[in-house]
Amino acid sequence: MKTVNEVSKLTGVSVRALHYYDEIGLLKPSFVNEAGYRFYDEEALKKLQQILLFKEFDMPLKEIKRIMENPSLDRKKILMGQRYALAQKKLHLERLLSNVDGILKGEKEMDFTVFEKEDIEELFRIFVKNAPENVLETSIRDFGSMEAFHKNYVEKAMKLYNKPETRQILLEAYGDKEAVIDSARNPMAQEELSDYQKKTDSVTKRLVLCKREGLPVQALEVKALICEYALATKRAFRLKNERQVMTGIAETYENYPQARVAFDRQYEEEGIGTYLAEAVRNFYGM
Repeated sequence: MKTVNEVSKLTGVSVRALHYYDEIGLLKPSFVNEAGYRFYDEEALKKLQQILLFKEFDMPLKEIKRIMENPSLDRKKILMGQRYALAQKKLHLERLLSNVDGILKGEKEMDFTVFEKEDIEELFRIFVKNAPENVLETSIRDFGSMEAFHKNYVEKAMKLYNKPETRQILLEAYGDKEAVIDSARNPMAQEELSDYQKKTDSVTKRLVLCKREGLPVQALEVKALICEYALATKRAFRLKNERQVMTGIAETYENYPQARVAFDRQYEEEGIGTYLAEAVRNFYGM
């Protein structure tokens, strides 16, 4: 057992703050003697450690209390989600620092090999092989011939894939050019797609419940769900980093009203598309 003063010295939390935590029911002392002195056991100290960790996430005490008092919440899972979000922010900041250092050193080109014509030709062959028959037929019909479609594809793809902003997105998502081509060469199987859709559907339905409960997108339960969504996306699309894809999903519901309305209607919850988009941006610190 430790006195309130000992706990204060050990943790850096003021005595006044510990008294306040007791007053609002956030952290009750393990024992109070006849003289009114508070004492805290190891279990109370562990709880205080969790409270301080949640405070580092800029969570209000009311929100921390709600989480601590809810036995149905998996606090370990919630913290794992928060850890993943912090790790993603760290990676993004490290990448930005690397880009700044490169500019300062006079290195204008990013560390990402450009797409040569032979790479684009390979992507075209992959597209022809994997595209649904009706899509391929429509493309050929629109351009008048396979040769004309092929020429247009290569010209546009060469420009698109070698734009600095496109290369930056691909670098972050896949890591290198070979991984991009390999991803196109080995598209998601129908079973994998079905599994991915089931996982994201499950996450979205739970996000609907969070929204109906009035939870803000900053709530750790919401972040844990976005973490699930992000990891499922990373595995399904064989990405090095899923941030760009998740951001793309958010932008879809932000910038395309038809997609947003259809999504809201699908889950019978007005505003769930906007809620998901805001939750994604909050998760990645955007």
